[in-house]
Amino acid sequence: MTIQIEVPSLPWHGDIPQILTFPDEWEVKKCKIASEIQPALNREEIKRAILNPLGTKPLSELAKGKNEVVIIFDDMTRPTKIYQYAPIVLEEVKKAGISDDNIRFIIAAGSHGTYTLTHFREKLGEEIMEQYPVYNHNPYEMVKYIGDTKRGTPLWINEEVLNCDLKIGIGSLLYHRMAGFSGGGKIICPGVSGIKTIFFNHGPIGGFGKGYSSHPSTGYFKAEGNVLRLDMEDAARIAGLDFKIDSVLNLKRDPIEVYAGDFVQTHRSAIPGVLKWHRCESPKDMDIVVANTYMRQNEADLGLWPASQCVKKDGSIVLIADDPDGDINHWIFHSHGKYIGASLWSGKPRVPPAGARLIIYGRYHDKKFQNRFAKDTTTWCKNWDEVLEILKNYHKTNTKVAVLPDATSGIPETMLPNT
Repeated sequence: MTIQIEVPSLPWHGDIPQILTFPDEWEVKKCKIASEIQPALNREEIKRAILNPLGTKPLSELAKGKNEVVIIFDDMTRPTKIYQYAPIVLEEVKKAGISDDNIRFIIAAGSHGTYTLTHFREKLGEEIMEQYPVYNHNPYEMVKYIGDTKRGTPLWINEEVLNCDLKIGIGSLLYHRMAGFSGGGKIICPGVSGIKTIFFNHGPIGGFGKGYSSHPSTGYFKAEGNVLRLDMEDAARIAGLDFKIDSVLNLKRDPIEVYAGDFVQTHRSAIPGVLKWHRCESPKDMDIVVANTYMRQNEADLGLWPASQCVKKDGSIVLIADDPDGDINHWIFHSHGKYIGASLWSGKPRVPPAGARLIIYGRYHDKKFQNRFAKDTTTWCKNWDEVLEILKNYHKTNTKVAVLPDATSGIPETMLPNT
């Protein structure tokens, strides 16, 4: 007899769940995320939120007298299904008489590199792809300098975005170790900013990367007073972001709360929902913690923070990194060779958290991702049976196991503010 636990997987590749098995003599707990049984909003409920914006006029009124529209959407490191919102946005701007020829979509990839037609279809749906041009963002070219933020960040912004007189953003919120939460003005900075802007915001302002110390105002769950966040919002205001949609998602990546309008108000309004719905059980002193990564499967290392809150010293963490597209490119933070790395790359390999041994499980072995960790500290297994064989070498009877269904969105309840 074995214990079977189902976890979500492959968010942009068919949403095919994985079944994980464990010996029946182990005590296995599948930790609950508050949102996992929360039903999604229907189309009319999403539309109602978009038509009743916070801090600004309705989109159909903002579009009056405008000539060119850009819809900026978050990239593949974010779980937002843009096709759930974009058709409603298009309906509203067309009420002002704007033609299809004057509407385009741009992915807010920041320094994450470029995406393909397949990625665009997954985010936007086939109908939008057939009707509107969709562009990648290039942080090294086709960016225009428009001044500095209050904190001195030089603003180089995607020139196509600047050429549009109605700028709309669509995204969602998740926990974020630097900006507190994703979403809001991040759709502009770093989303469609130049590499100089991203470097200055993340490095000198936020204090992240080699040679810097993180500013005390930054960190998980910090939004108000977070200098990195405030700098991003200043950038978005100067760049002229007119309208933003920010959502809180359930474990199926569907919206359970939607806010539209001024990007600061939508962001702050969504934060309580993230803290409520992304709350995840976080048992202490577990022998084994299996950290599934779903919402941000291509940034699997984000799952190590929640896992480290559960595992006991000298325990085992199994990090599931199973994206067919592999780990996301990052032109600003990652290594890009045996000896070279990006401008904010630390230059040092990571070590597994909490003194635990680390096993990475994924069917698509990514040596570059594995090399991010100190040599001989991490084992990669392409087969779940291999994972179990290794674990059995260290853990016998009375083994306590915690399975985190999505460690890239689930917030450890023990780390929540005021807990």
